[in-house]
Amino acid sequence: MVLAGTKRERLLDWIRNGDPHDVPVVTLSPFAVTASYLGKEERDVTMDETVKIAEKTGTHGMVMIGAPTPFDIIPFLPNIKMIEQNVILEDGTPRRTREIKTPEGGLREIFEVPKVIGAHRREFYVKGEKELPAFACLIRAATGEIQKNAAARRAIAEKLKTEARKIGGAFPAYLRVNCPTFELMCAYYMDQATALYAIYDHQDLMEELTECYWRMTQVWLELGVEAGVDIYQSGINGLEWLSPALYERYMIAQTRRLSEFAVAHDKLLLLHTCGKLKKLAEMNVYPRMKLQMFESLSAPPTGDITDLAETRRLIGPEIVTRGGINVEYFYDDTPEQFAKRAEDVLDSVRGYKHMIGDTNDSIPAYPWKNVQALIDVVRRRKCLFE
Repeated sequence: MVLAGTKRERLLDWIRNGDPHDVPVVTLSPFAVTASYLGKEERDVTMDETVKIAEKTGTHGMVMIGAPTPFDIIPFLPNIKMIEQNVILEDGTPRRTREIKTPEGGLREIFEVPKVIGAHRREFYVKGEKELPAFACLIRAATGEIQKNAAARRAIAEKLKTEARKIGGAFPAYLRVNCPTFELMCAYYMDQATALYAIYDHQDLMEELTECYWRMTQVWLELGVEAGVDIYQSGINGLEWLSPALYERYMIAQTRRLSEFAVAHDKLLLLHTCGKLKKLAEMNVYPRMKLQMFESLSAPPTGDITDLAETRRLIGPEIVTRGGINVEYFYDDTPEQFAKRAEDVLDSVRGYKHMIGDTNDSIPAYPWKNVQALIDVVRRRKCLFE
């Protein structure tokens, strides 16, 4: 059967107008599904292959066109420079070192990708109080430049438009834009302990930088409109290290601002929280953020949702959800175990609009047998939205 419209058109229409009985299968990356199906590395998968496999398997996906940061503006800053060095260590580990030189001092990050433990930062730019002046200098300078420098804006806009053209309207396109306080505290710049130190012991500085970062974020949002994105994706960790007080003071209001911008421009906001969120749902956080979409509803040990039906009820019927099946189950379960988990998720979200899928990125690609088991369960229940 040939279905009308592209995958993009069908999924966006379901998100806005669809029946809760219908359930799209949506993993975090449609390219990962294709890699799993074809037995390839995800980096070797093409867009044409991904479109064909999505149609063949009845799955859906969303594709990111970019995630702009102050680093994209550094080439346009006269007084700030970045030097990058890439080497392969003796054990075969790729290492990237970036040094940023500002009038207020230097910042250095070391990023490694060992085969055993995966990608991680060996050093963060901000290691403590000493680096805060240089960090503040970077954020202030980048914000001022992207607001006044038309060439910088055009360069980033063209990157986003180029990525959007690669999708060709086949899947919904999204731009990653985080709420400013979380962005300043996240692993782009510092580890969690340093982030908490900064937000509590240097509150005035961090709040000044938050307002500064919001002005830069507004430019990213506007460039998303120019590039024709369908969705803005934002991410905030849960209560594995953030506190309810930080959500109340910063995250709720800032995410609501992102949502209001999205709605005003006929876009959608998707919030990703893969950690501990049960208490946040009990605090009515997500309706207060005015979200349109939310993911990824992780069970222990990744998250803390032990009663998915209750948490889904608290999130509310106005918000479309996605996820529900922890990444580790895709790798570790037998197809029979995996099918039982999928059945449990579908039972728990019945009556609400939900896209069933994973909770995080898949590296490496999932065993196809469990992706197929997921599709089979939804199809057998006669609710697969293709």
